[in-house]
Amino acid sequence: MKRLPAALLSFLVASVLCGCFSLQPTYTKEKAAEAVIALCRNEYGLKVNAWLSGDTLYVYLPVASLTTTDKELAGVIQKNINRLVVSATRVCLSMNPRVEFLVIAVTDTGQHGIEYRNVNYVTDLVKLQCNAISRNDFAARSIISITQNPLGVGDEEGKYILKEPVRKEDFICSLIAQKISYSAAQQHPNAAAGPPKAAEVSLKDRYLEINLLQPASGTAAGLKETALAAAAWVVNEYDFHDFDTLKLSGPPPDNAESEFSRKALLSHPQEVNRK
Repeated sequence: MKRLPAALLSFLVASVLCGCFSLQPTYTKEKAAEAVIALCRNEYGLKVNAWLSGDTLYVYLPVASLTTTDKELAGVIQKNINRLVVSATRVCLSMNPRVEFLVIAVTDTGQHGIEYRNVNYVTDLVKLQCNAISRNDFAARSIISITQNPLGVGDEEGKYILKEPVRKEDFICSLIAQKISYSAAQQHPNAAAGPPKAAEVSLKDRYLEINLLQPASGTAAGLKETALAAAAWVVNEYDFHDFDTLKLSGPPPDNAESEFSRKALLSHPQEVNRK
């Protein structure tokens, strides 16, 4: 897979931070998808698609390329992405009641089917707007994924996207896994499109389970400390109570296990404002 331009990798954060939106309710949740489509069409002449799935708003933008070296084309694509994000954020912050999650997918429909996806907890958008969290903190709360799907080639409507509601427990698990992977990736600066996966995180029967896949900084102990710090930060920031015990399985070959109560986890030093 080709490397994505750095500018495109930060499109959501940059776009949201430059916006100024009213918190006065304007849209209903049921009309959220229609509102985003209409805003993009009427204000920017931009064709997007959007869907409401439970408490999740999906917004889809097809683009000609996410890997182009043509500066003019890249500039146009970046501008359209910014416009999409501004419109989607404006709707999310101005609806009553609000959705829980905003998922923005931008897909290279021209050649590669590369998809850049960003998932945000809408409450974090509200906190950012109210200056309750910093820009760095907001960036640390965004889940980013880059995938490649041949079904995305030529799909101007986003039909290939599985539009399931985002569950908070899944968001929490994904955010912990991402933070662990980003920390581990500090030793892998040449990763093509994102950090190598360093952990799998799941919630089972009131157990928050973290399975580590590779050592950080060359040591299993380093990765374990990274995992505990990331989990403590996420659990604390989101006041997550849906587990009693954290089960941590060390990386191969020993896969040593250890357990921590929620209280013990929160007493652990936390990772701050870092993906």
